[in-house]
Amino acid sequence: MTGPLSGVATVFRRELATVVRTPGYGVLAAGLLLVVVGLLAAGGGGATGFVPAVVDLLLPTEVLVPLVAVVLGYRALLSDAESGELAVIRTYPVRVGEYVVGVLLARTVALVAVVGVPYALVGGVVWLTAAPDTGIFATHTGVDSPVLFVRFLALVLLLGAAYVSLAAAVSALAASRRSAIALGVLALVAGVLGGDLALLRSLAAGASPTTIPEALALTPNGAFRGLVFEHVIGVAFAPEGEFVATGRAVAALVVWSLLGAVVSGAALAYGRRVDAVIEEIRSGFGG
Repeated sequence: MTGPLSGVATVFRRELATVVRTPGYGVLAAGLLLVVVGLLAAGGGGATGFVPAVVDLLLPTEVLVPLVAVVLGYRALLSDAESGELAVIRTYPVRVGEYVVGVLLARTVALVAVVGVPYALVGGVVWLTAAPDTGIFATHTGVDSPVLFVRFLALVLLLGAAYVSLAAAVSALAASRRSAIALGVLALVAGVLGGDLALLRSLAAGASPTTIPEALALTPNGAFRGLVFEHVIGVAFAPEGEFVATGRAVAALVVWSLLGAVVSGAALAYGRRVDAVIEEIRSGFGG
């Protein structure tokens, strides 16, 4: 394998080996599984079908998945810089873009394992144990399909991938582990709450409620929530409804993922130049 793919593959294998050697990620997956099972047991939706289970998990997922994604990504690029390995990597014929893509791909695979496996296990449990007892499932044969939970899982991973990318950008911008944690928490809070708070503020200022579907599609959590309502929950309860513009929402999640990658690459490529400029400015004022 030659060309850009060779560099990406090399970094991917190296980063994936690092992930596999980190026992904390296994603990993170087990903890997420326990939390998700506990939420379903408390809500009771998992006992009646896939759609009720998704209803119980939707809001917690908007917090849990971004949190796990930030944990997976907030030191993805910083750790190499701290250990000095990034300087060694730069001596090899691997471009910055290839390095960032390789790391992000490996962390995304880790996301599939840490998040996807627990959610898939929960879906399997619902499939084996659920006993629908609500009228809508009795009158709409097949509406509560495993396909709906698969859609939900795909959207969960798409949301997580966006946050992994954004967390990697945080790790590229941070100067230390402490600042990475602070920036990661800030990104998490802004992503989980920022869109909803901005939407409520605009509505309070007199914005039309008809703008909600378009506004929802602009933030990762809003796009995810709208897609779940549109293609999972709405299939059973409001098949004629339009909760969000699907193309716009999917594009928003993809754009957020690409934005994180671009910021990461730019921070690694030009960070030293920016630092040098700042030092020259400081020296000028000091003189």
